[in-house]
Order: sequence, then C-alpha cells, then structure tokens
Amino acid sequence: MNRLRLLPLAAGLMVLTGMVHNHLVKSDPAQGAQLAASPTEIRLWFAERPEVALTSVTLLRADSSRIATIRAVATSDSLAVAAPLPAPLPPGAYLVSWRTASGDGHGIRGRFGFSISP
Repeated sequence: MNRLRLLPLAAGLMVLTGMVHNHLVKSDPAQGAQLAASPTEIRLWFAERPEVALTSVTLLRADSSRIATIRAVATSDSLAVAAPLPAPLPPGAYLVSWRTASGDGHGIRGRFGFSISP
C-alpha cells in the first residue's frame, strides 16, 4: 500500500529531474504558420539534444505526396537542427514530418503544417 502512495511522488520527480523523453519545443516555420514566401530551411528545437545523425525531415504536399526527405544538420544551438530545403516552395499547404532520437536512444517523431500564401 505504501508503494502506491509513492507512485505520484516518483512520477513528479521524474518530470522535475528531466527523466522524461525528449520532445519538440518549437519549429520555424511554426505549426500553422502562414508565410508570405518560401522558407529556406525547416528548423526544429527540442527539449533535449537530438541525435543529429538520426534526425530527418520529410516535406509533404497537402495531399501527402512526398516532396523530399532531408537529413538534418547541426546548428550553433545544440538543442536545434536545421533541414535545408532543396528548392523554393510554391504557394500552397505543406506538412512537415520529422523524426529524431534522444541521447537515451528513444526515437520520437511528429508532424506539423504550414502554408505559403500566393
């Protein structure tokens, strides 16, 4: 019975000490951004340092057809990676699908969208 009472305390300590898995903190372009022009790169920031060699970004059209899969590169910020776009994007809606791994080897992935105005 005493162990059950300690579970919430243990979970709280894990969060406070950072023993939770990595996650995306922000992106550029941001989720739902409406841009006036094509970005030159997709930049992702994480709560923990991502494994750059295991990080990729797939850019998709609104119909989910793949435009490109880009291997991310390190940036001057150890919590961020960049994925340079191979060419300017025309106006339209886009989906970014990303994947990486944390230092503990745990893989994470996510998606977000943005659009470019005509």
